[in-house]
Amino acid sequence: MSQFSFSKRERLKSRKQIDALFSEGKGYHAFPVKMNCRLFPVSEAQPAGMLAGVSAPKRSFKKAVDRNRIKRLLREAYRLQKAPLLQLMEERHTAGHVFFLYTGKELLTFEQVHAAMAKCLQQLQRRINEIPV
Repeated sequence: MSQFSFSKRERLKSRKQIDALFSEGKGYHAFPVKMNCRLFPVSEAQPAGMLAGVSAPKRSFKKAVDRNRIKRLLREAYRLQKAPLLQLMEERHTAGHVFFLYTGKELLTFEQVHAAMAKCLQQLQRRINEIPV
């Protein structure tokens, strides 16, 4: 599998997992992206790696075209920057779920979303490093 892919197996789709993520997970905000993450040790049921999901608010963006564009930007920014994160998770024997929420009120450029995603992923890497091995 390619290093820069974002396949169906890497997407967070389970309602049960999403609910657990928002009830037990920790948050971090780097405008315009808010990240919720939940980390846990690797088990047989959950191999090392990260499941990710994205969302854009219907309240701020009435048109589905705009919401879809935002979600596409978020997925692309994550896809391009996830490789070091996954490598660290493999080394630390950690698995997790992460969800990215767009909190801005207007459409931003890909570069701005990419920079915000980089800050979120750096924070996530710090959290992974804090977990005892």
